[in-house]
Amino acid sequence: MELATLASNYGDFYAPSYAVRIGSDDLMRDLLVAVSQMEVDLVLGTASRFTFTVSDSYSQKLHAFRSGAGDDVLSLLAFGTEVAICMGYGDSKSMPAVMRGVITEIATSFPDGGSPELTIAGYDHGFPLTLGKYSRTWSKARDSDAAHELASLNNLDEAIETTDEKHAQIEQSQESDWEFLKKLADRNYFELYVDEKKTLHFGKPNDKADAVVRLVYGEGLLSFKPEANLAGQISNVEVCGWDPKAKKEIVGRAVAGEESGLTGKSAGQHLNAFVRDPSKRPTLRIRQPVFTQAEANQRAKAVLSERAKLFLTGEGETIGLPELRPDCNVELDNLGFPFSKKYYIQQATHKIDSSGFRSRFKVKDPGL
Repeated sequence: MELATLASNYGDFYAPSYAVRIGSDDLMRDLLVAVSQMEVDLVLGTASRFTFTVSDSYSQKLHAFRSGAGDDVLSLLAFGTEVAICMGYGDSKSMPAVMRGVITEIATSFPDGGSPELTIAGYDHGFPLTLGKYSRTWSKARDSDAAHELASLNNLDEAIETTDEKHAQIEQSQESDWEFLKKLADRNYFELYVDEKKTLHFGKPNDKADAVVRLVYGEGLLSFKPEANLAGQISNVEVCGWDPKAKKEIVGRAVAGEESGLTGKSAGQHLNAFVRDPSKRPTLRIRQPVFTQAEANQRAKAVLSERAKLFLTGEGETIGLPELRPDCNVELDNLGFPFSKKYYIQQATHKIDSSGFRSRFKVKDPGL
């Protein structure tokens, strides 16, 4: 999508707005609690976080935090309270949620001069998955079967991609549900996150999709700092396992050029220009509990793709755009060859304060 189209939808970005919703109530407009700034940090592979500041709510007479309607603010914003964080432009009532989550942190300070403020923070609905340590076993099951069960146990909707391999046994050993799911996601080269609709995503990265917006340097793109680094990169991956039926070693292989979402030349392909002899090209050899050739090949490609995504990284800033989210792509232009291209977003931070609405993002890409 072109930035001009978004500008038309958002009134040329003139009126940034935000809201915190508790159930059907708007914290500021219905419950009369002043919120002076807000930040949402959306990240792949971990629970995303929000913070907002409550100002002008401390009563020196009552020595308590009170809303404009006289309600106890700390009761309204108690631990575990579900909130929807909305950021955008125009009418706050129709503004979609950038994130939904639960309050997990309350902080304040009582300064020598001035009025105390509250800092309220929390995480998305992936937070309960991070609590506790559990041991479970699945027999003759796929990794996606375990993901389905844990999503159900944690009352999450599902966007779970079915994995190919059926394992004799899958073990969760004194791990949080999040740690366990992240381990399963990594070995399948899947992304793991919970979105603003309270949906658990467990599937391949969305790195081949169209860009959600095209940003031009000097216009909507305020800054961008890319870095391409061959240090620590590899040309090949070999994953070694054991076939218990045939009683022989299994070796899965992946080579440069097979990376997921590749545009341009991958780090491994650049390395191959330095090392002409295929037998001497940098190869990562790892031993993992794989039991079929297909599984070994899949793991090898997953490792290669994950390592390759660290080849080209970058950080950028733009005017506030809630469309920028992890597991989406953004097209950056006017950066010259080879940096004008599509990038995969791994982290997006949206902030509204007295300076306006800004979005920062981090990208990674396997090719240049």
